[in-house]
Amino acid sequence: MKPIIIVCGVPHSFTSMISNFLIDNGAYANPTWDDPKWNMNYSRFEDKEIQNYVNKKKDFKKYDLTKYFQRFPKNSVCIIKSPRAAFYLNEIKSFTDRELKVVYVLRNPEQIILSSMKKSPKSFIFYFERINWMYDFIVNTDLEVFQFVAERIYKDGESLLKYCELPAENINFNSIRGMEYRRTSFIKYRFANLFWKMLSKLFRVL
Repeated sequence: MKPIIIVCGVPHSFTSMISNFLIDNGAYANPTWDDPKWNMNYSRFEDKEIQNYVNKKKDFKKYDLTKYFQRFPKNSVCIIKSPRAAFYLNEIKSFTDRELKVVYVLRNPEQIILSSMKKSPKSFIFYFERINWMYDFIVNTDLEVFQFVAERIYKDGESLLKYCELPAENINFNSIRGMEYRRTSFIKYRFANLFWKMLSKLFRVL
């Protein structure tokens, strides 16, 4: 029986790109959840089922994923892409006896924050702390975790495929598009970063 790979990470850390890469190299994914509010150049690969689960968990409600896992073909490496699943990995593993592996996608934190702030009005501090929150959950999960730096896809793509038990010969990189690099001169980021540093000095305990 092939494993199920859970692709997660801080939003805006290229989890969709990595999921697309795995699919192009032999992984199976359930039909994507087409939500018209998302205007993306690539599919998000997030099933309605897994999205419902993380939304219910956020509101402290129960949601059973047993039948969801049973629908995955046993003889294929399957992927579930859900950035926020990082918070609930130990709970998710209780819904199946099948081997679950985690690919935790990393990206330059500065770029994550800049990208997030451009698309949402939340503050620098919120996005900075979210990176820490998610990493804490990854450190404490009982599942096997492969931390993968998205910017190293061309150098480390083979090791990622081998971890996921996918063919690593004749790797297909066609879905990898240029990764936008956001400059630190982005004024909201610079101001928020400076403000955060001033606050940290003010309340620092020596």
